[in-house]
Order: sequence, then structure tokens, then C-alpha cells
Amino acid sequence: MGTGIGCDNMEIAVLELLECERHPTLMRVGTCGSLQPEIGIADLVITTGAVRLESTSLGFVEEGFPAFAHHEVILALVSAAEKLAAPYHTGITASAAGFYGWQGRHGILESRFPDLPERLRRMRVANFEMESSTLLTLSTLAAVRAGVVCTVFASRTDGRFIAAEQKGAAEERSLRVGLEAIDFLAHMDAARGTHPFHLKPDFA
Repeated sequence: MGTGIGCDNMEIAVLELLECERHPTLMRVGTCGSLQPEIGIADLVITTGAVRLESTSLGFVEEGFPAFAHHEVILALVSAAEKLAAPYHTGITASAAGFYGWQGRHGILESRFPDLPERLRRMRVANFEMESSTLLTLSTLAAVRAGVVCTVFASRTDGRFIAAEQKGAAEERSLRVGLEAIDFLAHMDAARGTHPFHLKPDFA
């Protein structure tokens, strides 16, 4: 499903989906900007947790509530990226409330937070986007699995953007990793039996 841009749209998508299916596994496949110099354009970032720089999730939890991805979805995404030989990184994602001011971008209007990308980089945050923290927070509250994989379309460390001719292949790679991860999760669910967690999803 398409959620639209931003945590407010993600809130609508997640809550209305939960009205239709009580125990889904939710996976965001999208795009982001990298905050670490070693993360290249068109690489994948698999989110382990998210910095909640948005206010949407505050409608449900306190300010210090953690937004973390489900361990099984992380494992499935990493396994899928390994199987498909897709360049990937794991790490913390920052979810902003907007594209310009809340991400410290320079433009006609001055951001209140011009040093935010650098501060996040020093904290070893891997990437910037606008949806994941709400997805992960709401999924935790609903006791369902959720995870995130994003393709890097921009490097916030040096101002580079993905070339137009690269976009299609980069997006397809992230989609393939997401679909492969769904297969891994299905195998893990079938193999777990009475165990709470199956540690090795490689059933090839």
C-alpha cells in the first residue's frame, strides 16, 4: 500500500490497516538521505530503531518512548540483502516532521535546526526520512512486527543526489529485498514450531 509522505499519513495507514487485519507484519520500503559518509548513494539502510523527531507518535506515547524495529524483521531484511548481494547498512534512522526545516535544509526560509544533520551524524544516526518512527511506535503498541528498509537517494554529508538513471534500479533492488524478506519471515514462521524465535532464516 502507498502511505503518502510523512508520519501523519503513516499514522492513518497503520491504524486503518489494523482495522482490516489485526496481526499484520508491516514493512516500510522507501527512500532516505544518508547521514554517515560510508553509506553510499543507492545503498540500503535497514533500520534497527528510530529517533522520533516528529509529533504524530506523541498522540500515543510519551516523549522518551523508544521506536524500534522488530528483531525478526531486521533479521529477515539482512538475510534478504545478503542473499541478493545488495549493499546495505544497519542502524538508527531519524524520522523528521518535515522535509525542509525539520531536516536542517538551507533554502529561501532558514531552518531552526541548521546543525541537526551534523549533530545526528555525530550520534551515529545512519539516515534521515519521514515515516519510520511512527510506524515502529504504533506497531509496538499494537504488538505486531514491523521493519524498514530504505534506498539512499541523497547524501547529507556531501550534498550529492542519486542520478536520475539510477533511481529505477535502486528502487527495484529495495523492493526485491523487501519481498525476499517476506519469504524469509514466512519460512521462519513455518519452522518455529513451539519456539518463540527461529534464529536462522536461511532455508536454501
